[in-house]
Amino acid sequence: MAHGRSIRQSDSRRQNRFTASGEIRILWTDDSGTERVSRAQILNVSRSGLQLRVEDKLPLRAYVFCNDRELGICGRGSVRYCNAVKGKFVIGLEFSGGTGWREPVEMV
Repeated sequence: MAHGRSIRQSDSRRQNRFTASGEIRILWTDDSGTERVSRAQILNVSRSGLQLRVEDKLPLRAYVFCNDRELGICGRGSVRYCNAVKGKFVIGLEFSGGTGWREPVEMV
């Protein structure tokens, strides 16, 4: 996963978000209760959240599970927003227990 520099954070952010790229599979439940698996493109990441681009519209407050040891991201997050952007959806996930991801160490 490629990491970029920290992106601007608003006053409501608890941790820095870092631009990132990569793909992750997510497991979520749709409004009818059916479990679904989607491929998601990672847009940015922090220790407590992810921003992803997906093909599917996910319900607000739905729980999303992911486990990708290679990317260092695993856990259960809640959908905070789902916005239509250019034929896909950008979602924000908040992980109350953390994403498992660690900020890159900057060399001085």
